Amino acid sequence: MTEPPIGTEAPLDLRVRLGRFWMDPHQIIYGTIMLMVGYALYDQGTDPLGRGPLLELIAVSFAPLIALAMAHGFSEALDFQIRHGRRLSRSDRWRLTRENAKYLLIAVPPIILMTILTIFSWDANVIIEVLQFLGLLSLAFWGAFAARKAGLGRGRQFTFALGYGVMGALVIAIELLITH
Repeated sequence: MTEPPIGTEAPLDLRVRLGRFWMDPHQIIYGTIMLMVGYALYDQGTDPLGRGPLLELIAVSFAPLIALAMAHGFSEALDFQIRHGRRLSRSDRWRLTRENAKYLLIAVPPIILMTILTIFSWDANVIIEVLQFLGLLSLAFWGAFAARKAGLGRGRQFTFALGYGVMGALVIAIELLITH
């Protein structure tokens, strides 16, 4: 019996369960980067985050993820029609909607955290910095996770974590340079 060629093995199912939903790491990573860019662009000042600004920040959390979900849905709908040579059925559209709506779930943990910190009258910019730091930690975690799944040792896992955390910071810095 011959072995399949290298690189043709089926990929691992690495989905993560969030309540009733299963998400691929790429969805979490894309969403995290989009949130971090949105938060980097948001400047509330040094006043405690009140109800009005909190609602603005919730909108800042969802807006880039809605755009991301719509862009992926649009792209996947076109790709499906091209590959299958037919229109989308109702069930195809529903599947695409469900799959891409998962991007919105990524905003829930930061919104819960910012709401809690608002109750304790934290300054708006400090809340943003905490969210940015947690986003970088998330990217570092996924870098280490990828290295672990690739069979690399602990030292290389740390290097990958650091590298992906730095790349996340660079994405934010480039976005800020472009927009400011």
